[in-house]
Amino acid sequence: MTTSTLPTRITPSPATLAKATGGAAIAAVAILTLFVLPAEYGIDPTGAGGALGLTGMVAAKPDAPEAAAAPVATAQALPTGASIARTGTLRQDEMTITLEPHSGQEVKAHMQAGDSFVFNWTTTGGPVKVDMHGEKPNAAEGEFTSYWEEREQTSAQGNFTAPFAGTHGWYWRNKGDTPVTVTVKTTGFYKDLFQPKGA
Repeated sequence: MTTSTLPTRITPSPATLAKATGGAAIAAVAILTLFVLPAEYGIDPTGAGGALGLTGMVAAKPDAPEAAAAPVATAQALPTGASIARTGTLRQDEMTITLEPHSGQEVKAHMQAGDSFVFNWTTTGGPVKVDMHGEKPNAAEGEFTSYWEEREQTSAQGNFTAPFAGTHGWYWRNKGDTPVTVTVKTTGFYKDLFQPKGA
């Protein structure tokens, strides 16, 4: 015959529980007074927070966002009369071209360095592949600077400033099996809006 021994249940006395609870409360008050108040609120009744360098943490918090925002404010120069005013005639143009299936065409503007326009173009009939680019005067065949390319797009808008003198604009290609119409509108300071010969 085997006998099993049940574990002895230990029940702390009320005095022991009171001592443990009191000890925990004293520890919590000490942590709050010595560490939390100096670090979070700048309140340091004992001086221990200052000795441990905790009171400096409060002062650093408000400065952090301002330090991050300062470079952004100084990054952009304010416009001046010289940067705003333009010589020449303000012009506005609109051109519509039809792209047959699997064909492409260009629309360009003659521009001097610093000339600019605001543009908007849309398609009817489907998306097109587009390359916005520019060529310097007397550039060799296939020599150009590409600014923005998309494989399938039905519209775009923005503003453009010519980085150099030459022709700047778009090449659209219809990769589909039905005709696509492209309408482009420009407003700004440039010589003209045209379709290059052979386009």
